[in-house]
Amino acid sequence: MNGEAIRLSLELKSVPVVLEGGPEGEEKECELRELTGADRNKYLNKLTSRVKIGKDGQAVGIKSFEGFQADLLSKCLYGPQEELFTVEDIEALPSSTQEALFKKAQELNSLDAGNPSDEKND
Repeated sequence: MNGEAIRLSLELKSVPVVLEGGPEGEEKECELRELTGADRNKYLNKLTSRVKIGKDGQAVGIKSFEGFQADLLSKCLYGPQEELFTVEDIEALPSSTQEALFKKAQELNSLDAGNPSDEKND
């Protein structure tokens, strides 16, 4: 074997999140967690059902944005009691908060733009 060994962690990554300013001004300590490979694949399979396909067989858009960001977050955003947030909980968040959480969850799960798994297979 030539070259240096690649060292990879088997620990799932996580990022602490503090949600501020609830109804009584409280802070809620939460956590975004990386999905396992199997859970990530289930999410990606569900995501493909949202894609609108053109006559040429190519993706041309999204059928529905309803729950789009919440679907991912409901699989990896945990509340203070170790409970996953529901889609309804996530959709009740301000859109800017939801967007920031979604971007971080994409990054954490290697779903952000430029990822090799996003490239089309020929």
